[in-house]
Amino acid sequence: MHLASTVGCTYSRYADDLTFSTNKKEFPLEIAEPSKAEPHLWTPGAQLQKLIKYSGFQINPAKTHMQYRTSRQEVTGLVVNRKVNVRHEYRHTVRAMVHTLLRDGSFKTYAATVTPGNTTLEKKDGTLNQLHGMLGFIDKIDLYNRARAKGAKDSEPLSKKELMYQRFLIYRNFFVADTPVVLCEGETDNVYLTHAIRSLANDYPELASKGSDGKIHLKIRLYKYRRSSTARILGLGDGGSGVLSKFIPMYKKETAKFKAPGQKHPVVVLYDNDSGASPIRSVVKQACGTAPNGTEPFIHVVRNLYALATPLPNGTTQSKIEDFFEAKLKATVVDNKTFNDQNQFDTSTQYGKSVFAHKVVRPNADTINFNGFRPLLTNLVSAIKTHAVAASVSTPTGGTGGQSPQP
Repeated sequence: MHLASTVGCTYSRYADDLTFSTNKKEFPLEIAEPSKAEPHLWTPGAQLQKLIKYSGFQINPAKTHMQYRTSRQEVTGLVVNRKVNVRHEYRHTVRAMVHTLLRDGSFKTYAATVTPGNTTLEKKDGTLNQLHGMLGFIDKIDLYNRARAKGAKDSEPLSKKELMYQRFLIYRNFFVADTPVVLCEGETDNVYLTHAIRSLANDYPELASKGSDGKIHLKIRLYKYRRSSTARILGLGDGGSGVLSKFIPMYKKETAKFKAPGQKHPVVVLYDNDSGASPIRSVVKQACGTAPNGTEPFIHVVRNLYALATPLPNGTTQSKIEDFFEAKLKATVVDNKTFNDQNQFDTSTQYGKSVFAHKVVRPNADTINFNGFRPLLTNLVSAIKTHAVAASVSTPTGGTGGQSPQP
């Protein structure tokens, strides 16, 4: 606003909430002036009142007040005295909502009810989207302050507020998921599975359906590894066996605190059945007492969490998801380079999994033979069906390999 800059003020606005701030010793009288009868009662200055009236608005005296340097200064709902921060009352309210949600499966929030000539606040059922937005707002402000703090490191342990956010994300994304969730070792595995399921949809109706328009819709959710606050708080990053081996004990620890109903659908950790699987096998054994040997169709770990290793082709002792593609497809040359499915390779003559997924599998999915994925999809369906039976009669605990979990 021109008036604010002219008199040395900073102008902030959110909808019809206007704030004028200054570092001057004397507040500009053009913006606000103290009452002659009561010095601590301030009213909008004549020039400001004129501009607001000219713009077709009216000032609400009940919401007009002066905030001194020694008092709590708020701008658009944020405390801004020494640094930008969320009000303590807001944090406390959000924390109470999360606690109630994890205990009861629901929570209340205040919502405005508008009637002719009147607006009131009433308690109503809150939604997961609302609470997610509140937690994300708090997290964004905390990240803003952390980025400006001296000596701050990205690798610092999660704060209590972040751990609360983590607990909520586990509840929302996995514990009460509205479809089965599959966590692969990385984004390329998601590409493989998506197109394998689409190609074999008619044979696996539990995994996909075909609409009247002929489009195929997946009935499971493949967790997407994105650089987001969710991935950071959950510690999932870009995936990998190391990340999944940390997720499993975290999931057991946090869901043990949940008293709310949930677990309608399973969460399946899918990992390569090779030498790199040792960390995952180890944490699975610690979590449920059953040591995976790689030959079982799946292992029930805890609550609605399952671990599924890539099936072993006949006569083999190890496997990875790329093994389910035909050799001729993996022999595809891209930019004069050949495919190497290992983590380390010569980039001058070879290309890796990401290029294979996006430049070979994705564009040619309609013509690729995905039959090699059938044993994997069969085991995935088996885990989903097993959990559906268990969830209908009891709360799954953990420790069964390819069998119905017992309470």
